[in-house]
Amino acid sequence: MEVDNFAEKLQLVLKVMVLSRTGLASKLNVDKSLVGRWVSGAVRPSEHNLAKLTRFIAENVPGFTLLDWDRDLENLQKRLGVARKKPEGGAVVPEIGSLLPHGIIQEAKGTMRKRGKAYTGLWKSTRASYDLPGRFIHDICLTQQRDDGMLRFRLGVEGVRYEGWSLLMQNQLFSVAWDLESSAMLFSIFNGVARHRPEVIDGINLATLMDAGGSPVASACILTRIGDPTGDEDQDTAMFEQAIANLNPLAPEGSVSADIAEHLQRDVSDGPAGIMRLLFSRSFARGARLGDK
Repeated sequence: MEVDNFAEKLQLVLKVMVLSRTGLASKLNVDKSLVGRWVSGAVRPSEHNLAKLTRFIAENVPGFTLLDWDRDLENLQKRLGVARKKPEGGAVVPEIGSLLPHGIIQEAKGTMRKRGKAYTGLWKSTRASYDLPGRFIHDICLTQQRDDGMLRFRLGVEGVRYEGWSLLMQNQLFSVAWDLESSAMLFSIFNGVARHRPEVIDGINLATLMDAGGSPVASACILTRIGDPTGDEDQDTAMFEQAIANLNPLAPEGSVSADIAEHLQRDVSDGPAGIMRLLFSRSFARGARLGDK
């Protein structure tokens, strides 16, 4: 193993675990200057220290062994759950592990190893229309579980595609996704199901409108399972795209049952029922003004 190559791998480990050199030194009970020399590539850990480092990583990445250090950088990224995927446009969708503290990721992984598969599926969402009071909108969502337990999340409707990640924490499913074409983001929190496989889940979406200012909007939403992933990436993508192609995004009048309509419109705010939004035209957001100190 080359010294410089090991240094790159150790830098990756520190980044994934959101850990400083001092923090790692404390965990391994070694001097921080020694860790600094490992990270810089000046020296490689002794067999004893490499074994301690490997055992520490294995506490957070189950099954990690000394042999994993022989992986190339790309495969080590995948082993640590931080591989990066390039969509067709060339933009990078960051791994959720690079965005959140290591402790949160590890707690979520533990939950998802036990219950994550139950949340994989092809789903149809139903939410109140942003622009047409009394009407409802559908989207298609796909959740898939990777080998490391993480849940990949995709949402699509007509020409829009969001891609990101879901975390199962306690009894809620937290999701974050990106529309790489418009640089828009989508956040959601859904109530989970304690012991059974979910067939319907509900929660809140937070996104932006397609208006001039990208106005923030939050809405109640229900996801209904309409299919199951096969585990084959190409087949699942084809199933996802076909469901979007077959979808009428604007629900026909009367097609949403009365109980779901009431559930989604229960909290009435200023605007269409079931929606809270802050229109760009009415926003107080500003910079400094003349006369401000």
